Amino acid sequence: MAGFEHLLKTYDVRDLLDEIASSDPPAYLRRCFAEAMSAPSLSFVRVQQLSVCGMVLDAILNDRDYPDLEPELIADWRAHYTANCVRMKDAASAALRRANERYTPADPDAAAELAELEQRLGGGST
Repeated sequence: MAGFEHLLKTYDVRDLLDEIASSDPPAYLRRCFAEAMSAPSLSFVRVQQLSVCGMVLDAILNDRDYPDLEPELIADWRAHYTANCVRMKDAASAALRRANERYTPADPDAAAELAELEQRLGGGST
């Protein structure tokens, strides 16, 4: 499950990385988690976006490599944004928990990957 292949198989991770990179990355991630918490419902595309943002945060904070994330970009963000990202770990975990509670992907492997990502950010696995 290292790359969350089932959860992200229909999502263009590179486009989202470009969006994050072209803005203030910590602000983008914070906004993604806040919007997921406040949205009345979450579509699967929204869950996928939230998952990629969670992967980015996990990669920065836990020095984890994901096949779909650009290693040089993540290394740069680790160097510049780790302090900002530490403060949003609880918000990310809460947003992913909400996604787990309110949206169950049709693919059981994708559902398991979503739960794994929430566990990683919640402190259950590093």
